[in-house]
Amino acid sequence: MLDGYYLMNILVVQNSSLDPIGVLGEHLTQLGAQLHVWLAEEHPYPSKHPLGYEYDGLIILGGPMNAHEDEKFSHLADVVGLIHQFHAEHKPIMGICLGAQLIARAFGSQVYPHSEPELGFSPVYAVNHALATAPAEPWLKDFTQPLQPLQVMQWHFDTFDLPAEATLLMTNDACKYQAYRIGRNIYGFQFHFEVTPEIVMSWMAMKNDWIEANYPNLDAQIAAQVQQYGQQSAQFAQSVAQYWITLRP
Repeated sequence: MLDGYYLMNILVVQNSSLDPIGVLGEHLTQLGAQLHVWLAEEHPYPSKHPLGYEYDGLIILGGPMNAHEDEKFSHLADVVGLIHQFHAEHKPIMGICLGAQLIARAFGSQVYPHSEPELGFSPVYAVNHALATAPAEPWLKDFTQPLQPLQVMQWHFDTFDLPAEATLLMTNDACKYQAYRIGRNIYGFQFHFEVTPEIVMSWMAMKNDWIEANYPNLDAQIAAQVQQYGQQSAQFAQSVAQYWITLRP
């Protein structure tokens, strides 16, 4: 464990076997965290910590379902309950893609189909006017200028209304709400900075007829983008991990 970081027992909600915590988990583990993964499609409820400790933080990953599809995916309501519980206990929460949408739902916002999907790497930018009045976000320091975008993997068909309590941190032209903070220790990211090249390319198996017709060269496009932008994305994941793991109740 690195000096100055807390050892955290983190509950990781994995909504799909195709979207594990990836490089984000690698960085958190290197910093001393213990990750306890709940793969929701295999187990109806998260297990208790094996040593009886309480979890110190909550991470909710992506998945192919809509955040309101409780009838098909009953665990979603349980995840919303976990968000409420961790928030009430002032514990750090992070949501990625579906995870960010579930946090928005937990704070009273709607999640719904976007006008167009985002598939593949695209640029996102820090929202400077929000950062000017917000606490410093060290993981954003390299992306505060329009000419310095963060190129990150996107794979989503839905978007959400920003909760009233949230501060918008990152945006782009395709989908306004890319990253936000609630309070001082809850973060939602619409994009996938947790991915490894292997995770990204495994998602090509999820293509449906609509994607095949509208994105005929998607495999080659994303393979090239992974080579070009994968290292920047992994470095961003490291910066987020180093900051988020220090957040305490």
